[in-house]
Amino acid sequence: MKRLRGDCRGIIGVILAVMVIFIVIIVVAALLLIPFRSTPVDEGREAAIGQGIEALQLIVDVDVGEVSIEFVDDADVAVALQVTGHHRSGLLGPQEPVNITWEERTEGDTLVVSSNITLGDSLIPFFSSDIDCTLLISDRLVTSLSVSAGVGGMEMVTSDGVRLTSVDLRVGTGGLRATMADNVTLDGPLRMQASTGGVDLTWSNVMVGSNASVSLSTSTGGVRATVTQTEDPGGNLTFSAAANTGGVDLGMTLAGNTSAHVASTTSLGGVSVEEKVGFNGTNNDLRSENYVGDSNFEVTLGTNTGGVNLRLRYTE
Repeated sequence: MKRLRGDCRGIIGVILAVMVIFIVIIVVAALLLIPFRSTPVDEGREAAIGQGIEALQLIVDVDVGEVSIEFVDDADVAVALQVTGHHRSGLLGPQEPVNITWEERTEGDTLVVSSNITLGDSLIPFFSSDIDCTLLISDRLVTSLSVSAGVGGMEMVTSDGVRLTSVDLRVGTGGLRATMADNVTLDGPLRMQASTGGVDLTWSNVMVGSNASVSLSTSTGGVRATVTQTEDPGGNLTFSAAANTGGVDLGMTLAGNTSAHVASTTSLGGVSVEEKVGFNGTNNDLRSENYVGDSNFEVTLGTNTGGVNLRLRYTE
């Protein structure tokens, strides 16, 4: 039998080595990428209402997950956090799927709570797509709220009697929704901002203080606001909504001594007035018949690429 030449044996050796490396890569990738492991997540934190506490300043930063913010009738707990869901990862994924930091301190009559919720250290962090973070806030305390989420949607729902000194809600990728219910008091800025995703605000007969304002914005996605103010809000309000790529949709129903001035601008897209009752002016500049009333909404709407849709109604 004729022996293989040295160069042939060398080529075969290289081929075998490449095959071994390829197999090792496949095995390691399978261990990392295929979500063999599904770890349940159920963790909670809470901060009590101490003696003399009348206000809450809450700062929360969520890495990945759906965020729900609710106001509840609770005289003992200022804020409670519940993180639930499943963390899916490869066999080499983290043993602790979620890391929660929670810090409390008091400043006079204000309880300050800061929290960070992040996924456990992992080479592939986005298997945990079904993590839910729920914040339950006592309606007994005057509240300043700042919540941000990296990947995932966010929703805030208020309840009767809630008093807010400031609200700052931000998401990186995901939708953002807030409901300001009847008899809520806003005495500061309400900011809602999304990088990629829609922003949706429902506003119903909210009382406003002298420092109140509303700012809604998104880079990629639409902005929608439904405003009902048939009761006197008790003050004036500046209200702005802007979308870089996406439309702005405003529905506004006013009555009594509440008036509004709605100014709209677009770069690529027009202004469409689908309904106009009790408002006068051009599509880009509309004012209620009672403008300026005892309480007034100064509204500015703008889009870069997208249109503005309006439904405006005022009745005495």
